[in-house]
Amino acid sequence: MLLGDALEHHAAVNPFGEALIFGERRLTWKDLNEGANRAAATFLRLGAVHGDRVVLLMNNSIEFVEAYYGLSKIGCISAPVMPTLVGSEIAFIANTLRARIALVEAPAADLWRTAAADVPSIESVIGTGIGHDLAYDWNALTATAPGENPSVPVSPQDDLTVKFTSGTTGTPKGCVRTHHNFIMSALSALIEMPIREDDVGLVAQPLAAGMAISFLTIYIFRGIPTVMLPRFDAGQYLDAVERERVSHATAMDWMMRRISAHPTFPGRDLSSIRTLHGINQLGSLPPLLAQGTFRGGLTAGYASSEAGGLVSFKTPADFRRVLSDPDFAGGYSSGRPGRLYRVECLDDQLQPLPAGEVGELAIRGPSVFRGYWERPEETAKTLRGGWLLTGDLAEKDKDGYIHLRGRKRDVIRTGGMNVYPAEIEPLLLTYPGITEAAVIGVPDPEWGERVVACVIASQPTTADDVMAYCRQKLAPHKRPKNVEFFDRFPLTGSGKVIKRELIQLLGSKVFS
Repeated sequence: MLLGDALEHHAAVNPFGEALIFGERRLTWKDLNEGANRAAATFLRLGAVHGDRVVLLMNNSIEFVEAYYGLSKIGCISAPVMPTLVGSEIAFIANTLRARIALVEAPAADLWRTAAADVPSIESVIGTGIGHDLAYDWNALTATAPGENPSVPVSPQDDLTVKFTSGTTGTPKGCVRTHHNFIMSALSALIEMPIREDDVGLVAQPLAAGMAISFLTIYIFRGIPTVMLPRFDAGQYLDAVERERVSHATAMDWMMRRISAHPTFPGRDLSSIRTLHGINQLGSLPPLLAQGTFRGGLTAGYASSEAGGLVSFKTPADFRRVLSDPDFAGGYSSGRPGRLYRVECLDDQLQPLPAGEVGELAIRGPSVFRGYWERPEETAKTLRGGWLLTGDLAEKDKDGYIHLRGRKRDVIRTGGMNVYPAEIEPLLLTYPGITEAAVIGVPDPEWGERVVACVIASQPTTADDVMAYCRQKLAPHKRPKNVEFFDRFPLTGSGKVIKRELIQLLGSKVFS
């Protein structure tokens, strides 16, 4: 099975059913499939051949979706790039892939030009939207392209997309996923998650960041309408839920905090939401659940670019149980492995550890990526002994729930003890007024490293008060020795805190 097969199926059996809603535009399955076919024909006219890499420098748009699916139909490889990157980062990605074609939205045209001089492989640049002055115009090209399904041989094992990692530890690496990887991830989610044929989905994160394109694909395979926002905005998110009666949506922890903090939130009608999915990897209760204002079901799980999407799942029943039983550990976990995956915590010899012991989280399953683009040594380090080694530390409890303990590289070694940031960060979020928290280790002449809590607070508080709170709830070696306040954290395009930048920001500060 190929990615584009889902569009062709729905266009055949439900051509006039609603498929994609973006602002004022509403596309049927027939519209969306024909748009993808026109995109495919356009790329072929520009000389694209099987295996070519095409850069998509775009925010969320219908053109992005049509291009992504169109490229899949002709065996080309999409390389989505966030327009929040700088020119040198874009040039690095395009050069690494030796891309021949770039599709660039109008607001990013100047950004593209800062990169283009250093990308000799690019032969054609297409602009989308109003006001660009690039060589080709997407609307003009696709308007005359045929809407029939292209007859280009493509295999399920062909590469579909290259998603570059966020670069939280340095140079980004390109995660390569095949059609088979991508589709199996979607089918796994449909096995594990309660998505019905009468649901309406909502995608608000950037398609180029990864999670959003995965959920869009899940919704497309299920055949339900998807509401897509240009970008995440808490007010627009709430507007979309009310206007379109959204019943299945996604929101990472930081998004939930912003939604629940929006000034209009108390008066909003969220009764249509049957299921809200979040990553919830901190192990804390999502704000919407903790406040008791949200009546729908919540789901969560573990996902990564290399894993190819969600591999563990926490159910609405898990979330509900923790409300009546605060000691239920599964309610603070990343769920249990999906039925298509084996997930273990391994020791340094790649042997599974007993329940309750911390090891490196390792995954086997059909969505695991093929490897890093032309990085065989990095691939060999990550794919070992039939496992994907995630670099995350975790433990499984006796009931099979996965509890993250932080990145392997982020372990803080203080006074001969290991401290896992993922044990401290959820606690900090329970302190009144703290909305964001990241725990890091900084050099300390006496202890080796000291635990430092970086927080964003929505109301006045002091470091002494926060540390006093932690003294009541944490063992001495886990307690932050310092609390540093920030207005905002450095984030990747997918919303992850870049801890190495926090460490650099505090590098010159003398702690006492």
